[in-house]
Amino acid sequence: MTMSSKSFTLYQLADQYLQLAQAMRDTEVPDEVVDKTLAAASGDIEHKAWNITALMQEFEGQIAMMKLAEQRMAFRRKSLEKRTETLRQYLLQHLCRVGIFEIETPEFAIRVYDNPPRVILDDEDLVPAEYKEEEVVVSVRKDELRRAMLEGEIIPGAHLERSQRLAIK
Repeated sequence: MTMSSKSFTLYQLADQYLQLAQAMRDTEVPDEVVDKTLAAASGDIEHKAWNITALMQEFEGQIAMMKLAEQRMAFRRKSLEKRTETLRQYLLQHLCRVGIFEIETPEFAIRVYDNPPRVILDDEDLVPAEYKEEEVVVSVRKDELRRAMLEGEIIPGAHLERSQRLAIK
């Protein structure tokens, strides 16, 4: 009664298996026949699960290679950003040093501008209270909540939720 797993999705195979199991329970079939029939039907599911797992592992290998490429690209990008900023500061320093604040070329215009003033705090404690703002940060300690709820405590506004994961070794 098994069908080729190549022509059915895992979802369809699981449905067929459950229907077969229900039909076998509802009849007067000996237990060994039920066991053999269900074992044969589960083989298609196991084969399909193996194929899906192999595909997942291939994707995970590709993901790892992509992450490595992203890391290399990020390293190169950061290096170029640092080099660009160094050159920008070098050019600014020497244009200011010789008093040239504007250069026009057909390709681009270079201008030196004054930035708006920024505040530098030498000693924050000496700054008058009228210029300070107090911030309150509230955070929930989830690890303690979890522990209390596992011990049976009911905590309004929170609940425990259990999920499942698939382990492939």
